[in-house]
Amino acid sequence: MTPSSHEKSTRLKRYLIAVVVIGGVLLGCYVAVASYIAATILPDDLLLYEVMEETAREGVVIRLDEEMFRVLPVLDTILRGEGHSTTGGPYHTGDIRLVGSVEYPEKIYQGTIDTYIIDTETGKRKYFEYEGRYYRVGTVYRD
Repeated sequence: MTPSSHEKSTRLKRYLIAVVVIGGVLLGCYVAVASYIAATILPDDLLLYEVMEETAREGVVIRLDEEMFRVLPVLDTILRGEGHSTTGGPYHTGDIRLVGSVEYPEKIYQGTIDTYIIDTETGKRKYFEYEGRYYRVGTVYRD
């Protein structure tokens, strides 16, 4: 006895529902694991990017002087150390250029992010001005 078209249609609907449910569960697991990893495995390197002045003006600009270099030693290491690169092609609006990076001596926690990346009072990104150029800090994970 062959199944009727109604039975075939019902089976197909059940099959499609099962596929959608399994796909949703797998996607949910993927998002949960990725979120857990991002929240618990902290980045290891701080990178410094040069940005356009227009970009920097969208955030909080901090002028670097001797006192700020004492408070922010990573910027001192990158900007005034051996690894600093001032070369690069011309900028176009929105471009960034990697200036240098430094292996951070400890895991990067919220305090480090508050110090180098986000202004806690305004919630805006921090930019640093030094010798007429503007910079922002980023992070990278090492495997």
